[in-house]
Amino acid sequence: MPYNEAFKGLKGACNCDLKQFLLSEMQRYDVVKELQRERPQVIVAIGSGAVEKIKAIKNIPIVYLMVPDTQSDITGKSNMTGVNMDIPPDMQLDIVRQALPEVGDIGLLYNPVQQGGFIEKAKAAAASAGIGLTANAVGNPRKVSDQLNLMTGKIKAFWMLPDVSVITPETVEILFLYTLKNKLPVITFSSKFLEMGALMSFEVDPNDMGVQAAEIISRILSGADVNQIPDTNARKINITINDRTAKKLGLTISNEILNKARVINRD
Repeated sequence: MPYNEAFKGLKGACNCDLKQFLLSEMQRYDVVKELQRERPQVIVAIGSGAVEKIKAIKNIPIVYLMVPDTQSDITGKSNMTGVNMDIPPDMQLDIVRQALPEVGDIGLLYNPVQQGGFIEKAKAAAASAGIGLTANAVGNPRKVSDQLNLMTGKIKAFWMLPDVSVITPETVEILFLYTLKNKLPVITFSSKFLEMGALMSFEVDPNDMGVQAAEIISRILSGADVNQIPDTNARKINITINDRTAKKLGLTISNEILNKARVINRD
């Protein structure tokens, strides 16, 4: 499980005494009161659920991880910093450019409320990398099919973002039928979609995120003000490539990326 891997990374790298609270075992307790009673020097929140439970705490530094930077609970909190699980768009597009230099135009769908900031960065990164980016806004999952059809003939690959307001079980089926029909490779945020036919996935490394969180904790315990420590992005990306899909689409992945990636479905 990703959260367990994150905790392992934290425990292995943090030169500190850790006391673990499992939310699944504390449903009958007031988590905030329990933590206040412990009076820790730092609280670590792993995952969105943990952040939601303890966001009311203002007087203890909080370090979070395994949380998307679009989560409103982590914005504007002076006692909170951490490691976002979003992979910067420039890093993702750089890998795509290296892996598939012939794919010059990419399409994506997004909810402007949830992903507006990410899209602005993605557009700038695409322009810098010489990649054409068609980003169609979708306010309602029922509009996914219409917005996909507007991309027909304009894109050579589809970039699937972790936007739960756009990606639902129903829209995933629509998306993969569309990309299969149009012979478009799908670049996605989770390796689980590779078995549905996606070409490539980018995922954060939970263990290394735990190490990053430990580094932030070390700074706080050494006297740094949590308010002066900016949040950061996950620095390590796990790339997985579906060899079967690459062959079906007639695509050749560069050795530069293959040497860094985990390759599945080799025939």
